Amino acid sequence: MSVEYTDVVIVGGGMAGTSAAAYLSANGLSVVLLEKQERYADIVRGEWFAPWGIQEAQRLGVDEAIAFGGGWEIREWTQWDEVVAPDEAETVDMTHFVPGVGGPLGFPHHTVCEAIAEQAADTGAKVVMGAQRCEVTAGPEPSVRYELDGESHEVRARIIIGATGRGGRVGRQIGVSMATSVHHWGGGVRVEGIDDWPMDVQAMGTEGEKNFMVFPQGDGRARLYINFPTHNKHRYRGDGGIERFLADFELSALPDGGKSVYAAAKPIGPLKVWPSITMRPEQSIVTQGVVLVGDEAGNADTVLGTGLSCALRDVRLVCDILLKESDWSPEAFRPYLKEREFRMERLVFGASVISTLQCEFGPEATERRRRARRLMAENPAAQVLGLLNMVPPEEVPEFGFSEFFAERLFRETA
Repeated sequence: MSVEYTDVVIVGGGMAGTSAAAYLSANGLSVVLLEKQERYADIVRGEWFAPWGIQEAQRLGVDEAIAFGGGWEIREWTQWDEVVAPDEAETVDMTHFVPGVGGPLGFPHHTVCEAIAEQAADTGAKVVMGAQRCEVTAGPEPSVRYELDGESHEVRARIIIGATGRGGRVGRQIGVSMATSVHHWGGGVRVEGIDDWPMDVQAMGTEGEKNFMVFPQGDGRARLYINFPTHNKHRYRGDGGIERFLADFELSALPDGGKSVYAAAKPIGPLKVWPSITMRPEQSIVTQGVVLVGDEAGNADTVLGTGLSCALRDVRLVCDILLKESDWSPEAFRPYLKEREFRMERLVFGASVISTLQCEFGPEATERRRRARRLMAENPAAQVLGLLNMVPPEEVPEFGFSEFFAERLFRETA
């Protein structure tokens, strides 16, 4: 068995792992990045950066790699819905929320990860693709054993960063379990050929038992998502699933009835469906020799779309501690734990409100959305939680995170 030594081992080469590798190696630490895929492939989730997430990418120095990998600025957000006529749907200019950033980015996750991994390698990190069966040992002398091409390897480090996403492969090995809840299910597919869809406009809306989303990626490409109730979780499984998925974009809520999508879209990636899970760690995400970041450390409902932005915030906070402090004991990461707890409380609450409004279905839910939209039109302050998609959570006014606010938004009488 070969043995090597490094400052930091990162297990997981997604957006968080590659960004951490690039940032740390550029600032003088030795890094080994282990990714189980031999080549990056379309995993169908995590393809949207909020403006505040782009700001985190800039601070980490990976924003140019994101652009090179296919980052596409989306300037407007239209909230279509069955309760309003298409030409009356509200459109929001998303370019002015965070100075120096512009609108959010849509992009193909796999090509961006590849670009950031290349940047990490160029700055000195060792990037190992195809690393299988990673076994993490925490403690005063942390290490990772893995297999590559049938041979066993071991890396010993000062610290291990776990960034394997919701699979939680590192977290489980250090004893971190997750309390989970599922509000609805979701599915997505990447398409091309929707040349009549405005590439600077993203869509979100609800009609029937579907909450639909369109996130442009430029040149007639987009990632399409549909959220749907748990009782219908097999909606797109089996033969013809992609065809049924695309057909569900025939929507009266859209200006052309959705024809620019369902009649033109050609799949260029797999269709996947998943439960939209909120995950909260039941033990500390930091132990001696190991720290977790990104979805591996817990996440809010995906309807909010802030998972990647959160991951890069995690990476920046953790990496800045590693770069500024000689002490890498669990006590050094207390500021990270405190900030993350505050941030996730806000994001989980905000996601629960948005899921209730947009991803519950039937006559009562439709009337709830109608009342909420009327309230928001009369009092723009009622739209406060929508800021979570744009600005850092700590900058969203506190009143939006009270049960009183939620009750006022959902109450049965106007």
